[in-house]
Amino acid sequence: MTGNGYSVNDVTIAVLNYNGISKISDLFASTRKLNHAPAEIIMVDDGSTDDSVEWVKQHYPEVRVISRGKNSGGILNIVRNNALSAAKTDLVFIVDNDVVLYPDCLDQALDAMNTLPGAVACMPRAVYEGDTEKIYQDGQILHYVGASPNINRDKNVADVGTEPSVSIGWGVQLINRKLTEKFGWFNESFLLGWGDDGEFNHKLNLAGLKCYNVPLSVVIHKRDVASKRYLAAVTNRWRFILEMYAMKTLLLTIPALLLYEAAVFMFLVTNGAIGEYFKGVKLVAMDFGSIRKSRKRIQLSRKVPDKELMGGGELFVYEEEMSSRFLFYGHKVLSSILEGYWWLIRRFL
Repeated sequence: MTGNGYSVNDVTIAVLNYNGISKISDLFASTRKLNHAPAEIIMVDDGSTDDSVEWVKQHYPEVRVISRGKNSGGILNIVRNNALSAAKTDLVFIVDNDVVLYPDCLDQALDAMNTLPGAVACMPRAVYEGDTEKIYQDGQILHYVGASPNINRDKNVADVGTEPSVSIGWGVQLINRKLTEKFGWFNESFLLGWGDDGEFNHKLNLAGLKCYNVPLSVVIHKRDVASKRYLAAVTNRWRFILEMYAMKTLLLTIPALLLYEAAVFMFLVTNGAIGEYFKGVKLVAMDFGSIRKSRKRIQLSRKVPDKELMGGGELFVYEEEMSSRFLFYGHKVLSSILEGYWWLIRRFL
């Protein structure tokens, strides 16, 4: 099923905001420069303590502001779901407050939604603010150990293709809220960090619906330095694996999962964040009941085998976190071992 026939009149742009006074002026200016305006623009504010809400009301009175009143406590999926619930249109283009939209960004995403087979979510390419010819985000496949290869990160736009591909995404997405509602939208048990947005896309892809990366739809990303969210990385990764992976996949990947877990443990020790690791493991253990319930729903809706939606490849790690030669070469060796193991097991998944 596709969204054939949708127009900009069927789209709400939903801005997610928390203390974004230093960023939102460029974002909202870009919404007025779009080739075609959407039906409505809303802003869901996550309990900001700066002047961003008042600023938007003063300078962009056409924007419908929805104030949550209190902060979500690091669970951005609550805010994403608030945006989907508040929209009055079938399609919702969720955007973070630290992006700037290209004039044809919405048009390209909407065209993809209307023409790509089974499309229910379309995600734009992101480029760096300081160098718009360099890619920040360009779609993802899931590494089978529950990690991201970060396809095309830091590559030049001219050196990569523009064909859409099935993907798990990031927070900026054009979503068919009607066709995805029965899947519960975003899982509010995921913390802000790795996988909190991708779980939404992965469970839809497993169910035979399609989430696409659309490179011709482009936004500028204004944040150049990534936040260190170690707790979320540990917690979300295990929740993702336990909910999404078929039992056969879990059994066959155990050696690789344990090896990668040992590497994560050592990495966090090296970075003085081992407390975050144990806290994350504890959160998963305490929430195991809800994980089982979520797993049951996801597996019952499954139509696509795991091997079609995951792969190997070199694990992505930020350069600034490779603080020693030991970490640098250890990362290379680990990626090679995991790639070899993937070659051995993928045919059996």
